[in-house]
Amino acid sequence: MSDDTHPVQPGPTSIGELLSNAFRMYRNEPMMFILLTAITVIPVGIISAFASNAVSDAETTGRAAAILLTAVVPAVLLLPISGAAISVATVRRLLGDPVGAGASLEPVGAHFWNLIGALVLATLGVTVGMFALIIPGIFLAIFWLFASQAVVVEGKGVRDALRRSGEIVRGSWWTVFLAYLVISIVAAVARFVLELIGGAIFLALDGTARTTAVGIWSTLVLLVVEPFLLIAVALLYADRVVRTDGRLEMAG
Repeated sequence: MSDDTHPVQPGPTSIGELLSNAFRMYRNEPMMFILLTAITVIPVGIISAFASNAVSDAETTGRAAAILLTAVVPAVLLLPISGAAISVATVRRLLGDPVGAGASLEPVGAHFWNLIGALVLATLGVTVGMFALIIPGIFLAIFWLFASQAVVVEGKGVRDALRRSGEIVRGSWWTVFLAYLVISIVAAVARFVLELIGGAIFLALDGTARTTAVGIWSTLVLLVVEPFLLIAVALLYADRVVRTDGRLEMAG
């Protein structure tokens, strides 16, 4: 149900307003945002669970590393789909356009390979930067934070998406960094509290039963908390676009 009496509007906002708007938008349509998150979180969670069990049984370090790699690759390819779809849903909600899970996924499917290409390049760049005294990696992670939004919202290609992200971050790197840091801390605290609750609930269990229960609980916690983080990042993107271009638009 949407809150039509207090709609979230595109425009420059403070960090406090951004967090409040993200919570309001999530509260208005929780099932749609959770569904968009579940599309990738559940498959990745299942793969990770199997990988964790296989790693514990692995006889060599090489085999364990190979198993972990098979879990990481699907995560890298799948998880951005939810973030991109939620960005589409958030921007369309800001613009007053009809919003639904299917409509939010359409641009992701249409630009899938550009999305993957931009994220792979950004990930490689950030990884190299992290090995180069860490600071360059952090700089690039924020500089290219909005690459996926540039692809699915603006229809940019791989290189143009990275360039566009840099364009709307340039001159405000610290502002974006602090906003993203606050968003991440709020989401992390929420996850930590919920994980503690789950740990207390399943304390009486032991062995495989407790491991399984905690794993399921952790996935549920992620499903509940992750949409808020993704909505907030999408709102941060919208904020930067409005400040840079003076308007927010969705590519046809």
